[in-house]
Amino acid sequence: MRYCMDEFLPLVIRDNYYFMYPFYRYWFTGSKNLSSIMRFKEIVHSMSDEEFATFYGELKCRANIRPTDCSAQSLAWVIKRMNVEGNQRTLLDVGCGRGHCLNKFSELGLALTGCDVYPNVSVSSAKYVQGNVEKLPFADKSFDIVTCFHTLEHVRRLNMALSELKRVAKKQLFLIVPLQRFFRFTLDLHIHFFYSPFYFRSLVDCGESECKQVGGDIVYYACMSDNSLEES
Repeated sequence: MRYCMDEFLPLVIRDNYYFMYPFYRYWFTGSKNLSSIMRFKEIVHSMSDEEFATFYGELKCRANIRPTDCSAQSLAWVIKRMNVEGNQRTLLDVGCGRGHCLNKFSELGLALTGCDVYPNVSVSSAKYVQGNVEKLPFADKSFDIVTCFHTLEHVRRLNMALSELKRVAKKQLFLIVPLQRFFRFTLDLHIHFFYSPFYFRSLVDCGESECKQVGGDIVYYACMSDNSLEES
């Protein structure tokens, strides 16, 4: 549905408040303040951290029934490039949600940790730690592999989030974000929009890396050298 709306409708219709209102009403059924949801991009940067967490904690959305926003193709791309041999045995998934990707990674025999902003998340295949991607509660280079999928488009301080992900990654960093143009009204409530792999790669700026479009996603892989944190 998003692809058809974004690609085929004229902008004067696609990004019109009154045209989008019924879509919001359907998509966020049960949410308390539809006006704030539609004005999200205007008010998000004036929210405190507590208000931001509360906003997402109270949000009711039909997307909540999906196990993950990652496509099967993009997830397969990441798994194919993971080096799980030798001593590379620990993995952190930031923005783990309900643990769909961690369940996939459990087949690789890794020691898994999931991290998200919510206080109580049951992840059967991993240890869970509550934390914000903008200030992760882990020491430098704590994990051999760090993954963060369909999360960076939601953070307010993107540079801080990227720095934190690079800081805690020892050997490999994998990121997935949606390939998407900016619109004022988007049902996914994204704050950041990444319109090409080249643009996203320039934002991460992590030395030796690979970045490309896979389906509707941008996938990114970086090999973390000993001096990658100092360079980035």
